[in-house]
Amino acid sequence: MLCGLIYRLIIFPIRMLIAIGWWRWRIEGLENLPPRSMGGMLVVMNHIHWLDILAVGTLMPLSHRLSWLGKSELFERPFERWFFTTMQIIPIHRGRRDMLALEGCEHVLQNGAVLTVFPEGHRNHTGVLQRGLGGAVRLAVRSGVPVVPLAITGSQHGVAGALRGEELCIRIGTPYVIDLPSDREKLTVRMVNELTTDMMVRIARLLPESYRGPYQELVDGQ
Repeated sequence: MLCGLIYRLIIFPIRMLIAIGWWRWRIEGLENLPPRSMGGMLVVMNHIHWLDILAVGTLMPLSHRLSWLGKSELFERPFERWFFTTMQIIPIHRGRRDMLALEGCEHVLQNGAVLTVFPEGHRNHTGVLQRGLGGAVRLAVRSGVPVVPLAITGSQHGVAGALRGEELCIRIGTPYVIDLPSDREKLTVRMVNELTTDMMVRIARLLPESYRGPYQELVDGQ
């Protein structure tokens, strides 16, 4: 209950700025979101600026309130640890494979969470999509939840851009489930790479051509 109250207090002022037309933030494709009755889902999106987190958290419906992955350094102080845990952020040690975080992600997904992952692994700053990493695919396969591709544009202008009335847009694509040919089939490196490319192409398809980066030709070829 406290968690939901704090969340609303954060996003309410921004929604008011959007409602009066000062901040030109919008979201498209809400009809593509799987119903909450279906349980957990994995939202995969490009990452440009720290503002992405605030924007997608504000624009997504409260029924699909997001959980996140955050660097473990955010949890070192007691107040910060309490706040980020309250905000449903899962700590992860960057730069190495963190099995504890992976298990935590599986747990929250299987318990109905809407977990957001940035498959590029870091912010791209310019808005041009970078090559994806395989962690999101591995998590989707292990948890069996739907994958929801999402793309954001305009956040590279930061808060200053929002104050100037720069447009920020989030587009939600068609959800899909990663099904392996056999339940017993091992997820090989080659399969991870192919599935990651497919996932990134789905994100790229939601972006303007100039922001699709290395996936532009693959989008054109489909």
